[in-house]
Amino acid sequence: MRTLLLRFAFVALPFAAVAAHPTPLRAQTPGPQAPPFPIEPIVPTRIESLLATPNVVLVADYYRVDMRFGPSMRIDALVVDAIEPRTRAKGLRVQVRDPEHRSRQEGTSFIDIEELTALSRGVAAMADLAARWTHDDRLATELTLTTAGGFRLAIRQSARIPRAFLSTGLLDPVVTSIEVAELPTLKQAFDQALEILNSK
Repeated sequence: MRTLLLRFAFVALPFAAVAAHPTPLRAQTPGPQAPPFPIEPIVPTRIESLLATPNVVLVADYYRVDMRFGPSMRIDALVVDAIEPRTRAKGLRVQVRDPEHRSRQEGTSFIDIEELTALSRGVAAMADLAARWTHDDRLATELTLTTAGGFRLAIRQSARIPRAFLSTGLLDPVVTSIEVAELPTLKQAFDQALEILNSK
């Protein structure tokens, strides 16, 4: 019996020593690891979803909308047709360039045709509200309107004269500004685009 206990102690001792002084694991070099689940790109509009469809022949027709905002903003009515299976989407492509950083690429937002009527009405409502603002040095007010595709219109009033800011792009948006008095022109551009799209 004593011999058996001695054998057990002799065998168990090395394991106890290993447990007391574990061998350090070799440092592993960090490498790229796959995410636990696939990350889907953000595709918030129907027209972007169709443009991003793989293995499908697409025909995209762009119709320039007449504007008077100069090179900092461009609006195109857009009709996209998939050849097979037959699918169609209509909307706008709005591009904004930052006039202070001309080397930066323009920001782009897409707007589905279903949003255009509400967008036109929203611009008119914002222009009407801004026209009724009274000057108050203690007050700062902001009106905003944002579409699903990241086009954003904001009007800010503080101690200065109110100004409208247009931005495009969901990630790292590009911003430019226009006079509040130009908002009716912007509404006309959206109405013109809607008229073009309804005729196609």
